Amino acid sequence: MAPCETRYGLLVRLAWELRAVPVTTVLVLPYHAEPVLFVPRWDGRREPVLAVRRTERWLLIWRGHEIEADRLGALARRIAWDAA
Repeated sequence: MAPCETRYGLLVRLAWELRAVPVTTVLVLPYHAEPVLFVPRWDGRREPVLAVRRTERWLLIWRGHEIEADRLGALARRIAWDAA
């Protein structure tokens, strides 16, 4: 998969995990940029979750914390707790 497709796939899988927690998400697919997943906060603002590639591995970034992309369930629970 191309990097953009991988990024999109990771964010969609995370959105699915967040749906089970349950947390609402918004996936933005800009035409000239990479996809970003947003999580609405209790105060109405949206916080981004980014997928980035570091050397040979993918990480998800939430509030400045880098989490391994293979730990989506743990990240979903953390986001649910932090965003509440």
